[in-house]
Amino acid sequence: MNSTVKTERINTVVVGGGQAGLAAGYHLSRRGVPCVILEANQRIGDSWRNRWDSLRLFTPARYDGLPGMPFPAHGRSFPTKDAMADYLEAYANRFALPVRTGVRVDRLWRNGQGLVVSAGDTQIVADHVVVAMVDFQRHRVPAFAELLSADIR
Repeated sequence: MNSTVKTERINTVVVGGGQAGLAAGYHLSRRGVPCVILEANQRIGDSWRNRWDSLRLFTPARYDGLPGMPFPAHGRSFPTKDAMADYLEAYANRFALPVRTGVRVDRLWRNGQGLVVSAGDTQIVADHVVVAMVDFQRHRVPAFAELLSADIR
């Protein structure tokens, strides 16, 4: 096992490359604040792509855009999960956001130099950290599920 830890310093780390993380990165970048957005998935939008096929957003497209870029669909339509995933990827590309994909944060703590974000063999020391991720991606089957009809998925 390689025990070499690469350490870097940056003003702000954003943990999570979903809607909140990308919007935060957009505003930080526009203000000239050095930042990096860490996304655990291999591709921006994969947290949407990996959901069930029939998923649609519960808000109309006119409310689904992020700062600086409206959602590219009829305002009254309800976008699919894949349309949202593609939009997020296009958003990050359009504004050249500093996203690092495939980077899962293991730990966050404070030391004498600032906040330390650990991700595998990399540590980033930052003045600020924005936690813009959730843990709703893990399937959880409630105990009563075995009592339901097999017809229910």
